[in-house]
Amino acid sequence: MIRRDRGERRIPELNTSSLPDLIFTVLFFFMIVTTMRSVPMKVRYQTPEGYGLSELKKNSSTLYLFIGRPVAPSGDVARDTFVIQVNDRYVALDKVDEHVAAFREQLLPDEQEMMTVSMKIDRDVPMGIVTDVKMALRKAGALKVHYNSSPVADEP
Repeated sequence: MIRRDRGERRIPELNTSSLPDLIFTVLFFFMIVTTMRSVPMKVRYQTPEGYGLSELKKNSSTLYLFIGRPVAPSGDVARDTFVIQVNDRYVALDKVDEHVAAFREQLLPDEQEMMTVSMKIDRDVPMGIVTDVKMALRKAGALKVHYNSSPVADEP
């Protein structure tokens, strides 16, 4: 009878040379797919329609300002009143300029020049409120303003 010597069995080593490529591919996938920041909606609005619209490029120096009726009324905000939301919080009309100036101070000096205010306003908001907000933006030095609207179904 032939006897085989079973000696030590060795487990082959795992080849990890392609592991960094796989990790970087997954990292780039998540960087592209993930949104870094979103503003929670506390204001209900229906945008007006318009012609010749262009899209605003999203960047970190964009301040989102919403004017409309609150989605969920709280103790100090009634459902039938119009409220102003700057990024993620309700702001009184006389404090809009302070919040915009505080946002501007958080930006880098290069981004401060490119700061844009994106206004999303309900179509039923009185123009007097919009004018007061625009005056507060001027006071804060935010002169680059974009108005959000929906395209008209049948453009001329």
